[in-house]
Amino acid sequence: MSTLKQQISSFLYLRASILRAIAYGDLSGAEIMAIAQINPGSLTLRRQNPDLWTIDELGRLSVALGHEATTLKAIRQLASLLMLLPDSKQRQVLQRAQLTRRKLLVRQTNYNYWKVWELQRIAEAL
Repeated sequence: MSTLKQQISSFLYLRASILRAIAYGDLSGAEIMAIAQINPGSLTLRRQNPDLWTIDELGRLSVALGHEATTLKAIRQLASLLMLLPDSKQRQVLQRAQLTRRKLLVRQTNYNYWKVWELQRIAEAL
């Protein structure tokens, strides 16, 4: 369980590092759009609300910035790993993150639906 918490924390740290690099101009807007495969409108929205960055986009930016991308693999499998928790702990974690089993199944199908605040609350609950 602590490994799962550590993996989530590592992802959140990587995400923050990528967002700092973008904010401080390590990549130009054109480079960000090309790497993340987004359009100018999406880039503007993501600059206004960094929670809109998807895990796949962060992964592509991570590689371009030379960051270690292995922490993204754990987030891609997070829903499956949460389903392996004992029922009592799973209920506690899901309740803390305001998730239902249905939402968890959606995130298992597409990990890009994870919200940052959900990940933070899951890490707190573990």
